Amino acid sequence: TVSTPPHPRARPHSSRLRGCGHCSGASSNVSSRDARRVQRALGSVGARARRRATKQSMAEIPARRLRRVQDADLDGKVVLVRVDHNCVRNGTLTDAFRVDATIATLYNIVERGGRPILMTHVGRPYDKKTNTIQVDDDESVAAAVRYLSSKLGVTFACPTFAADKGTGQGIVDIDTSVNWLISDLKQRRVGGVYLPNARWFKGEEGFFGAESQQRLAQQLAGLADVFVNDAFGSWQSHTSTVEVPKLLPSYAGLLMQKEIKALKCLLQPKRPFLAVVAGAKLDTKIGTIKAIASKCDALMLGGSLYNTYLCAKFDVMIEGVSDEDIALAKKELLCPEIEQKLVPLMTVVESDSIDGCGCVPRDGVCGTDTDVSNPHTTPPTKLLHLRDLKKGQKYGYVLDVAPVSFADVRVKQAVSSANTIFVNAVMGLTSSGFHEGTEALDSAISHNKSAYKFFGGGDTLAEFKSLSPGTASRVSRIPASRFPRTGLTLSFTRRKGCTCPPWRTRSSTCSPGAERF
Repeated sequence: TVSTPPHPRARPHSSRLRGCGHCSGASSNVSSRDARRVQRALGSVGARARRRATKQSMAEIPARRLRRVQDADLDGKVVLVRVDHNCVRNGTLTDAFRVDATIATLYNIVERGGRPILMTHVGRPYDKKTNTIQVDDDESVAAAVRYLSSKLGVTFACPTFAADKGTGQGIVDIDTSVNWLISDLKQRRVGGVYLPNARWFKGEEGFFGAESQQRLAQQLAGLADVFVNDAFGSWQSHTSTVEVPKLLPSYAGLLMQKEIKALKCLLQPKRPFLAVVAGAKLDTKIGTIKAIASKCDALMLGGSLYNTYLCAKFDVMIEGVSDEDIALAKKELLCPEIEQKLVPLMTVVESDSIDGCGCVPRDGVCGTDTDVSNPHTTPPTKLLHLRDLKKGQKYGYVLDVAPVSFADVRVKQAVSSANTIFVNAVMGLTSSGFHEGTEALDSAISHNKSAYKFFGGGDTLAEFKSLSPGTASRVSRIPASRFPRTGLTLSFTRRKGCTCPPWRTRSSTCSPGAERF
């Protein structure tokens, strides 16, 4: 008789095993089959347990679920929607892409009976030097409101609140006059309410203490019944993204959901993975660069970041690059983990002036006529090859990467062989006409037909659409999950310890039927 007891989860598969197994004198053959089945059951249970334990030990954070706007009860309720319409410059809408991307969420809310109040930040009105908030029409939401009203064919009411000019602390309180507009909203006399620039409020960014933040959060929450965040790129711990969700039932908008799902392609990329990153200051980008370098197989730098790298690598001075950034580059960018992945762009565009010469360079060379009778005359904008850099030499402003750089074998190989491409870069100073490097980059990427391509960042997207409209048009017709719009760079820094509070305030470990992320 076999003495091994059956496991509680081992269920018999035959009627012969029920009623007489181990204690009723069954034959040895039957008992042997019993034993083998019990052992198999125990083994399978153990294997599943081991797999579950392995997955749990590998998990960096507990599994969480995203509360979706689709799961919210919106009928007859006022919904405060935090969007990212930060695409206004000098009072003009520079790119409607961010506004268009949120229309699906707005339609979903209205179609299901909700009445929307919108809120976004625009620019950086806070002045660190004077510790004041500059309330200026150049950074108002008016341009975004006009576009949205025209696009949807509805009227948006825009309340105005007085700023505290005495202290320079911006808008201290939400005026109770807004209640009249909310009444009109509920009665469908207006299609929506659009609040002023979120960063005009004293309590938004936390520069004036936690008390002002809590005051603003209470006032914003008092306007609505439900909160929906569709501002993926607004990841900072600001009042409108973190504190308000603590006071209202909060959900992720449709754009937010798409962006989070698309992060899988970046956090678990199909290799080879090429990243292209640019920026104005190394000290604000070094954390991002290190995080991206740990994930990618090849890395390209552009803009001032590349200038700083050249100064550190070749021990030269380039106009506009600070000594502090050069010291930081020597410490961080020249380390083997990053430098071995860097793809050099061998030719750049040097200029005597930060504004160039007033012309649009062709192939990196100034189009202004020079004095041909003087052989020593050089054009104010010219090509500079890396092989010609001399240690200790001082050079002018490097304002772009020359298009010829993208014909280099190493660059072409890095772009053409990549299966995932991430671009958060404008290669040159496009505002002064130096856009050939960015155009050449976009063209090179467009020839790779099979790669997953991600363009992130407001400036990157605006220049991409402006300089390469044909490619941008083709991109827009490809499933959006392959081309997230905003805030992409934070997906890497999040893996390095950033908790992304706005995401966590809309997640739960026990929200039934919600999407995992």
